[in-house]
This record gives sequence, C-alpha cells and structure tokens, in this order.
Amino acid sequence: MSTLVKINVKVVNRTDLAILVNDGRREAWVPLSQVDEEIEEPTPPLGIVATTAIVVQDWVATEKGLQPSQQDDATMDLFGGEA
Repeated sequence: MSTLVKINVKVVNRTDLAILVNDGRREAWVPLSQVDEEIEEPTPPLGIVATTAIVVQDWVATEKGLQPSQQDDATMDLFGGEA
C-alpha cells in the first residue's frame, strides 16, 4: 500500500507536464500527473507566492531520490515555528 509524503522543495523549472524540483539535496523532474498537491506559500522578502512543498506517493519520492519532510505539521505553533 502506497502512502502520501510531503517534500519541501524549491521549483526550479516547470513545463506543461512536469516540474523540476530541488529538495536541498538533489534536483528531479516530477510528472505533474504524479503530484497529488502543490503547497504554495508566500516567500520572503517580497511575499511572492511560490510552491514550497509537493505531496506525492512515497514510491515517487523514492524513485526520484527526493527526501520527504521530517517535520510533523501537527507540531507547528501558531506562528509557523517549530514546537
């Protein structure tokens, strides 16, 4: 059974069919058909909205060599900092 994983990324490039992401360790092309969700947030200093994470099946992350986020979103405080 496959599970969903969240990967914190920076989007390097985008086409109609895929996105090139960097997880801080490596870059990989991920087909948009395999991305369950793109998480977008404002990024400093200008507050431009950008994709900061993607949610994919764990096998996609493994195949692409991308590192799932180790941070548990349930432990974040109200101001977005770590608990």
